[in-house]
Amino acid sequence: MYKLGPLTFVIDYIIEEVLQYSPLESHIGTYRYFSENHLTQRLAARKRERRGFVLAGRKHGVETGFFYFNAWMLGEISKELEESEQDVAIAVLFRDSDGTNGDPSDIGAQKRASIEAGFKRADFTRGVAMVPKPKSESWFICAAKENPYQNCAELEELPGNDRSPNSAKRMLSAILEGDATNERLVTWLENNRLDCNRLSEVMPSFGKFHRRLTEVLQQI
Repeated sequence: MYKLGPLTFVIDYIIEEVLQYSPLESHIGTYRYFSENHLTQRLAARKRERRGFVLAGRKHGVETGFFYFNAWMLGEISKELEESEQDVAIAVLFRDSDGTNGDPSDIGAQKRASIEAGFKRADFTRGVAMVPKPKSESWFICAAKENPYQNCAELEELPGNDRSPNSAKRMLSAILEGDATNERLVTWLENNRLDCNRLSEVMPSFGKFHRRLTEVLQQI
């Protein structure tokens, strides 16, 4: 269930900052990956069982409710792993905050709140919402552009739609001189370590994620 991607490297950098070791280097199996489809299927099974199933409620719209249920299922999975392996787990739920022009300006905050509520519903206290604005590409643009970590907050206003001529994905592809695929980003990260502390200072969405993950790591 493990999937190595660029965001795994980002998480690993922060773990190394706080705990002084890299799971990617010492024990790659520390990381477990659960796809959106896996979480959705688990929710569907729960619904069929009609056991303790509740609607998201008025606090969560259709899309943010989806985030809520994802976090709920991931929180349950994390607790099951803790029990079966007699260890402590941290769950990171990644979802981009990109929305349409008709979405409210605080859609990212709404999605993050729904994720936090989902982890709470699972009674899992070590859940972390990873919600880049508008997409994770904006984080990598900040670090990889010609003047890295400078004037990066404005990158959070880039179009989230990949088809837009000014989209974050197109901009990152231009910087990397090729399609911004996971493989290309992993290669870039292997050669250019991300400065998570600096990125946290200049990009609000990354700062929220960085602070929460650091807080959870310091508790274990």
